[in-house]
Amino acid sequence: MNWSIQEENKLRELYLNTSLTLSEIAKKLGRTPPALNNRLAKMKVKRRLTPNSKHPKRITPALARIHAHICGDGCIYSYQARDDYGYWAKYRKNTMRIRYNLSYCNTNNDLLKEFKTDIYEVFGVRGKKIHQNAIIVDSKRIWEFLRNMGAGDSFSWYIPKEISNGSKEVMKNWIRAFFDDEAYFNDSGRIRVKCVNKQGLKQLTKMVNNFVPCNLRPKRGSYWGKTFCISISKKDAPKFFSKIGSIRYKPGSRMVSKAVS
Repeated sequence: MNWSIQEENKLRELYLNTSLTLSEIAKKLGRTPPALNNRLAKMKVKRRLTPNSKHPKRITPALARIHAHICGDGCIYSYQARDDYGYWAKYRKNTMRIRYNLSYCNTNNDLLKEFKTDIYEVFGVRGKKIHQNAIIVDSKRIWEFLRNMGAGDSFSWYIPKEISNGSKEVMKNWIRAFFDDEAYFNDSGRIRVKCVNKQGLKQLTKMVNNFVPCNLRPKRGSYWGKTFCISISKKDAPKFFSKIGSIRYKPGSRMVSKAVS
């Protein structure tokens, strides 16, 4: 199918003057991404540079929240995906490519918005919302950065010293974000966090004790499902909300259990 001059001008305008992806431009023009790629090459249009994510030089409250959310209701992962087209497709011998992603899932829109805003503030990258309750970020640099900071799966995540020994503002934001993901606020007034990662909860217990008394139970063995629990008593719960706060729970409202993510 031949290209008209009008179509080429429209392609050039959309590619150079907007932030639309090739897939989005292809839908507007009724073409396929490979066709757009080939036409841009023939038109000798200078290609966009892939924006590099920023590299944080210090631990901020926003970065602490990102780390906590990944340890809570988020994850980092890599997978192989077929890449049949792209700028260098004709030179590529292996069509399989490793993609590096991080994601955060939550049914609370305020927490999703906070995570998306924090990602852009800290790394300069815009996360993509999918399935109404998840934010996905496709970036090997961010993936490596958070993995090296201790973010990982439910069994192996840990809190780096830059956060656990950081300022009270940094510690407070990490605790708040993690509790908003993992805590159970029940009708009796207690606050509980249940997790399979005992070492991570030990670190968290020390951090929480800087603000409000809490206990890690059981001291020996584990609960069913090999889980462990941080518990804050009904008496100390108001102190938790006044010193640390919560997005999920608002003082004066009825206690709610952990949101399904």
